Amino acid sequence: MKKNRPRIIALLMLVLAAAAGIAWAFAAARPALPANGAALEIRWHGNGIILQGAVRDAATQHALVEGATARLGGEADQVVDWLDIAPEALPVADAAALASLIRVGQEGWHLQRRAASGWLAVHSPDDARSAQAGELLQRAFGPDVTIRLVPLP
Repeated sequence: MKKNRPRIIALLMLVLAAAAGIAWAFAAARPALPANGAALEIRWHGNGIILQGAVRDAATQHALVEGATARLGGEADQVVDWLDIAPEALPVADAAALASLIRVGQEGWHLQRRAASGWLAVHSPDDARSAQAGELLQRAFGPDVTIRLVPLP
């Protein structure tokens, strides 16, 4: 047994080095954040809502989580909150409007916000609910952000 100990130790060191290399490769492959802040993404699916990205403050985060919880009839356990609070995050001009958009949203909708633009994938970009969502989205992000409603794939 003592003769194999150096081999076992060397094998364990090799496995640890390989694991560290794989972890580094996955971290390096992660999509880069926009230069002037982190993106924001909201997805309505599977009787749940996913909030992902970054917001500038806890009040905005809280408003979005509350909006999602209200949309789901109080089912807080169906809200996935992966929002980071980061001062460099993209601004939300009106968190209440974004929370209202979350409440209006439907299964399958998908929102992405980037530095100067945002899009919301909806079932029918021309229906009344989508028009209301577009107005809420513009209020939420402000007049300087280009907003597009696109059809779901």
